[in-house]
Amino acid sequence: MANSPKGPSFLAVIGVGTLVLTGILSLPVAAAAQGHDEPGQGQGVVANPPRIWEDRGPIEQLDLYWAAGSAERAPAGPFTFVNEDMGGTNPKANVRDVKGVLWGVKWDEEAQSEVAASRLAWAMGLRVDETYYVEKGTIVFTGSQRPTFQRIGSFIDREGNFKSGARFKRWITDQKIKSDWSFAQNPMRSEGGFSVLVLMDVIMANWDTKDSNNKLLSVPEGTGTRDWYIVGDYGACFGKMGGTTSHSKYRLRDFAANPPVVKTVNGDTMFLEFKGRNASAHASVPLEGARFFANRAAHLTLAQVEDAFRAAKANEQDLHGFAEAVYGRIRDVVTKVQ
Repeated sequence: MANSPKGPSFLAVIGVGTLVLTGILSLPVAAAAQGHDEPGQGQGVVANPPRIWEDRGPIEQLDLYWAAGSAERAPAGPFTFVNEDMGGTNPKANVRDVKGVLWGVKWDEEAQSEVAASRLAWAMGLRVDETYYVEKGTIVFTGSQRPTFQRIGSFIDREGNFKSGARFKRWITDQKIKSDWSFAQNPMRSEGGFSVLVLMDVIMANWDTKDSNNKLLSVPEGTGTRDWYIVGDYGACFGKMGGTTSHSKYRLRDFAANPPVVKTVNGDTMFLEFKGRNASAHASVPLEGARFFANRAAHLTLAQVEDAFRAAKANEQDLHGFAEAVYGRIRDVVTKVQ
């Protein structure tokens, strides 16, 4: 998740192993405990305890094309330019659509990967940004002169038309970013949901798992607000895992060449194959946490994974290639918890 839009008009805005190509992954694993139970009301009791995971119901019934969004909530152009967002490394801007909704727009190599990855993470019970991939769009500029751009100029023409598709992220005004969070100090580390988060990073080859990409999000809910521990940027997925200079993003050949997810299972621990930032935090998960993941992931279908990449407007080769590779990496975890 990028930082909130900045400028005088904003106050606080955000606010492969053997592949099984058809059917459903199956595994008779028992459901693990699902994180925090809701405590009763009373003095000194938190009404809405923090979360990192939630049960979205039967995973095989989820729509991974829209995921956290919907056709009605999708961005509608033309888009009015607000400002250029200089955070992060990819070209970004903030715009407002014809319905008055504020969006963060990102172009270049992370746009498609972030849309697909957010849908897969959402299906597994993690909270994610509401994102869409927009292939064609036009940005209009108020005032008499078009601004001088630092990074987005090569992605829109003189009339404001997109030269390539972009990821749109909905800014939700009543959600606030409280802080970053650290893998080493996350209070949810003992919960199954934390293992889900780690495993999805490894499965999707999200090598850029630096702590500054993790956000503690405050969300109005029920009688107050609830804090959510989320991964705020999935743009570095679906390429080659690696160090500072040896990695890639959204490149099918590289993604398929990554080693299997599971290195070995020893005793009560599943050891993982991961190269990237915070490597030690992604080196293993408790076997109980892997079972928690597998109990849900076993029912995810290949067709649903394809829908996640279809939402990212992947071309035909990438759509099937990425989906089969992701599905195979999920299966690698599912079969090795038996």
